[in-house]
Amino acid sequence: MKPYLPLEIITNILLRLSTQSIATCKCVCKPWLNLIESDAFVKSHLSKSAPALAVSITKWDSNWFSVFKLEDELEPFSNWFDIYAKHGPITKFDFRLESTIQCSANGLLLLKNACMDDHLYVCNPITREFVELRGLVTRKGDRFGFGVSKISGQHKVVCHSHESGIHVYTLKARSMWRVVEAAPPFSDYCDSSICGAFFSGNLHWLVKSKTGDIHICCFDLETERFNTFLAPPTNVTFTRGKLYGLGDCLCIHNDTLGNNLIWLLNEYEQLENFWTTIQLIGEEHCNHYDYRKCSQPIKIYRNGGILMLHDRCFFYYSKEKRNVIGIDLMGEIDGDCLYFSSILFTPSFLSPKRNLGMENAKSLGKKKLGIRM
Repeated sequence: MKPYLPLEIITNILLRLSTQSIATCKCVCKPWLNLIESDAFVKSHLSKSAPALAVSITKWDSNWFSVFKLEDELEPFSNWFDIYAKHGPITKFDFRLESTIQCSANGLLLLKNACMDDHLYVCNPITREFVELRGLVTRKGDRFGFGVSKISGQHKVVCHSHESGIHVYTLKARSMWRVVEAAPPFSDYCDSSICGAFFSGNLHWLVKSKTGDIHICCFDLETERFNTFLAPPTNVTFTRGKLYGLGDCLCIHNDTLGNNLIWLLNEYEQLENFWTTIQLIGEEHCNHYDYRKCSQPIKIYRNGGILMLHDRCFFYYSKEKRNVIGIDLMGEIDGDCLYFSSILFTPSFLSPKRNLGMENAKSLGKKKLGIRM
């Protein structure tokens, strides 16, 4: 039976729908299912998909993951209705293997077991699949990263072991960990995060040279080689600095600075001219939010506002109003919460099994909340 509309028009209509609606459309008929699961549709949808917020809460008896919508408006958290109507949950699932979110790329999350060093997983909350990356013994202090190569589009997980060197796992059929010859120019990490920030086809870590200068160490996921460039100049040391990949920019937040600067990089060329800064308001204007403690930038909005995470609480800094408001996305979190992690996440229908050919992909189990599969 031929479709009533040309395939190109059906595709265009589906791409305009929300992630939840597209997931529902997979159940309409087999031709639509095949279309939505095709490589071409997955790629087109990913290019149009709006960033979301992925959150994990690990307790003694459960490990819940949630994905929330993030609207990029002029004042995205201006009232109660905005928070619950425009930033509601997309999906939710319980991952029984205790893990926290480390990195995100193309709708996939890299998860690491919080208690066991050598348990790594890649999952897609939208297709509800996960893959365990076996075969590598890791130790406390090892560094990780996850991203997509810029030219070939390969998804790669990287582990820097101080004992055995650089290991790379490419997400594809019959893949396994392999050792690469690349060696980082500096091994003295001063980034308090174990996972490298993904930006523009590279993974980034803050490192210190023998002379004490702070550099940004890059691992090119295409060539699998390291490079470095100087971090933006500051008058204090990066004792608690962190790098974050915020989609279209690289972010450094050094909360030891008295003026609470956030550095942003949008281009690699002429680095000295492309670092920009956002200065957060002083502590006296932040109510009970103490900027002396570590805060994680999650999203930079078009108006210069910032969504941040602080001590299991989300808050939004308005650059225009120069104030901070708490965002109650999760409700009250119980005291038995062991780990809380969050990251900017782009929902996609990229399937580890169908699109990447990973036969060891497994299902996350029963569906929860917004998505019906």
